[in-house]
Amino acid sequence: MGKTIGIVGLGRIGKEVAIRAKAFGMNVIGYDVYWDEAFAAAHDITRVPSMAEIFTGADIISLHTNLTDETRDMIRAESIATMKDGVILLNCSRGEVVNTADLAAALNSGKVGGYGADVLDEEPPPADHPLLTAKNCIVTSHIGSRTYESVQRQAMMAATNLLHMLRGEKPLAQVNDAPIPSALL
Repeated sequence: MGKTIGIVGLGRIGKEVAIRAKAFGMNVIGYDVYWDEAFAAAHDITRVPSMAEIFTGADIISLHTNLTDETRDMIRAESIATMKDGVILLNCSRGEVVNTADLAAALNSGKVGGYGADVLDEEPPPADHPLLTAKNCIVTSHIGSRTYESVQRQAMMAATNLLHMLRGEKPLAQVNDAPIPSALL
């Protein structure tokens, strides 16, 4: 409560994190190249013009971005140095957005107060992966959120998508404009 969370990537999951952070009385700042103004206004999320402002302004940083040339190794010694001492980092995007060696050093020095992730740069990780023994670091499997209820939702979504496709309708959560294969129509 009262802390600032910076969210990099306000897609579906980043938005859900923002909603929950607001419920806990957090100040939410966000950065996304595809900014949803209506969502931000409805949930009192402050847009910052760059990831650099997330790094300098947040007590907690939550990563939900795609892996691109711009985001690869965005969490590295140089960006970590600009962050608040004791910052908490959460990575629910891709392991490669973090430079493992730099993050492990920052965790072990105390510059980064904690790291939680369900992704790593090497999966499965070797037994000597630096983050598996770093201080204040929790790594879960990428299916750490898998519950009985989530399996039911996924199965229903798959069945609903099949019905949509057979009717010639766009599937739920389709992110591109790929046409429905004519063999299914």
